[in-house]
Amino acid sequence: MNFEEHQHLHIGYYENGFDLEAVAYKIQGEDKWGVFLDAEQDLSIFKGVLEQYNKNVSFGYKIFTVKTDDLSYESAQVRFIDWLRQLNII
Repeated sequence: MNFEEHQHLHIGYYENGFDLEAVAYKIQGEDKWGVFLDAEQDLSIFKGVLEQYNKNVSFGYKIFTVKTDDLSYESAQVRFIDWLRQLNII
């Protein structure tokens, strides 16, 4: 999977004592974005969860894909928060 060189979006959740970040990368030649949970941050709250996701050495854990050409921060953040809620992280 190749990504557009200059199209990425940082997504965060910083409420209730959390400091969680993901990064969305535009997939080259497609109307899709791959969203990755950065493996450089403390992921201890995800223990037992991340094993079901593919880990990319360069980008972290691929947690979901968004089908759109232009991804806004607001839309990406809503999807990230929904993902965190589905896993009962928040």
